[in-house]
Amino acid sequence: MEVVLGLDISTSKIGITIMNYNMDLIHCEFLKLDSKKELEDRCMDLENYIVSLSRKHPIKQIFIEQPFVMFSGGKTTAMTMSKLQRFNGMCSYMVRRLLGINPELIAANKARSLNEIKVKRGQNTKKIIIEWVANKYPKDFVFDLTRYGNPKPGTDDKADSVVIALAGLIISKKK
Repeated sequence: MEVVLGLDISTSKIGITIMNYNMDLIHCEFLKLDSKKELEDRCMDLENYIVSLSRKHPIKQIFIEQPFVMFSGGKTTAMTMSKLQRFNGMCSYMVRRLLGINPELIAANKARSLNEIKVKRGQNTKKIIIEWVANKYPKDFVFDLTRYGNPKPGTDDKADSVVIALAGLIISKKK
């Protein structure tokens, strides 16, 4: 069964989703990257992970969340944006070389819109997306909570990779 790969890439964690063309969630997790390693080494860690995934699942398409291109209210510095852009490009090139598939970049807001996920100004976007994915895939989207009842770190990255994979499938079906 052919599948798509959805990735939410940051320099510290990568959300990874495998989904079939019926939009069934096959595999979903996040890869924690070692922040002490160089970006190139982190990219190689992702490459090793994708090699093992591709042995189990015939990946036909790859969808990656497009990195931010605008500053977001003082939270993001030019240095952070530059590093994220660089790493995203590195990872995009790596999957192209590894699998021979050009990844399609999808902006986060476009992915949410295609999935009809509504986030009002001031709402916790991460929480809403996690809840949306958990409701859509109650048996397959599994995550742990902290002792305070919040989703553990990485859950939002997993959820984002699901939304990206679904958006990619929606775009593909429209073509």
